[in-house]
Amino acid sequence: MTIAEESSTLDLKIVVEGTELVLTVHDRGEPVSGPSPRLLALVDLGFMTAADGHIDDGRNVGIVRLALPAHSRLVSDEGVEILDDEAPLSSAPVTIRELVVDDAPALARCIYRCYGWSYPGVNLYYPDRVAASIESGKRIGEVAVDDSGEVAAHWGAVFVADGVVETGGTVTDPRFRRRGLANDLGDRLLARLQAMGVRGRMREPVLTHSATQGIALREGAHLVGVHLHAMLPIQQVGITNGMTDDRASLTVMYSPLVEMQPATLWIPGPFEGLVRKLLAPTGWPRQFGVVRTATEAPPQSVLGSSYDAFNRVGLVEVFTVGDDLIDAVDEAVGQLRAAGADVVRVHLPANQPALPALGAGLSALGLAFASLLPDFGSFGDALVLQWLRDTEIDTGGYVYASDHVKEITEAIVAQVREVGAEGDRLRRRFARRQRLFAALPNDPSA
Repeated sequence: MTIAEESSTLDLKIVVEGTELVLTVHDRGEPVSGPSPRLLALVDLGFMTAADGHIDDGRNVGIVRLALPAHSRLVSDEGVEILDDEAPLSSAPVTIRELVVDDAPALARCIYRCYGWSYPGVNLYYPDRVAASIESGKRIGEVAVDDSGEVAAHWGAVFVADGVVETGGTVTDPRFRRRGLANDLGDRLLARLQAMGVRGRMREPVLTHSATQGIALREGAHLVGVHLHAMLPIQQVGITNGMTDDRASLTVMYSPLVEMQPATLWIPGPFEGLVRKLLAPTGWPRQFGVVRTATEAPPQSVLGSSYDAFNRVGLVEVFTVGDDLIDAVDEAVGQLRAAGADVVRVHLPANQPALPALGAGLSALGLAFASLLPDFGSFGDALVLQWLRDTEIDTGGYVYASDHVKEITEAIVAQVREVGAEGDRLRRRFARRQRLFAALPNDPSA
């Protein structure tokens, strides 16, 4: 870290957040676009749970998270039976109420009874992590509990941006099915979100299960993208034949919970066609700006990045589009690739007029379209791009709730393959050019 002035100071803040020790450093040195390669290497090796670097209020911000002992404490499966769909139905009464901190162990046991160790939302197996997120207000939920306090059903939500939640973690103990508990919990959760003033609701149904996609669509959500290879391989009881060979891919659904305000989208050419296809059936008040080559922008982009070593996913967030956008994004993505990321997603502010001109070359960096997230916190509308280490996507296990989901998924997969193939062509062209240069006379003494 470079300090620009002798009078500059480093501000270090150390706090405990749930199951993690969080160290935050502020300085006014040379602007950063992400955590240093050394920090990323420590995250990849498991010495840290996460690292983040960005600029806030004119100062660099570096954040590292270290796991406390409770962070790695799994729920105990002692005496907890994994149930299948043939488990006899129970007539025991249940109480429906809000999820509270003390429910965390019982929720983890419910997940285990239903899925064993195969549930993709792995954080739910760690009661201390769940309890901390409930206590902080980041996670809310509705549960049905029996007289002993065991969770029979759950539907939850996690805040992913200011005013936006991702709902999920929907589970019902097989013994308590056929009571409509999931519907009751879902209705209660939706009413609660609306009362809290939440503006938007995201869902990410897997591409191996059309039923969960269909539920979201029937409840008024619209498809806004597909995040390919988003998670480690998963096993879905009754759906997949054991553990999947490839990383899991997710559809991204969005439904506004309040009236959306009109906005203008500024989308780089390689991605505009997909955005138009996604928005066509929504009726949302969005128009496309006319791209101009001469657009005012600051000389430097403002961005930050972070790395999730468990899922091997990197995230780059561009807050301000500047003249150096291509170089800044390329550097940030390159650092995350070097750290071991299999997937890097880039969030771009889609309401900034400079984006189409300055971002026209983003696909040449190996970035393909992922999603458009409306009214996504401080971004406004966020254009999300994705880089994949493995661009040969196996779609053999994908199932689709509608022709529209199928069409969009196939178009995104095609673009990922195309940018991957173009990258291969460029590397080979450069290699062939070097071979030609090697044939030229070379006198070291000249």
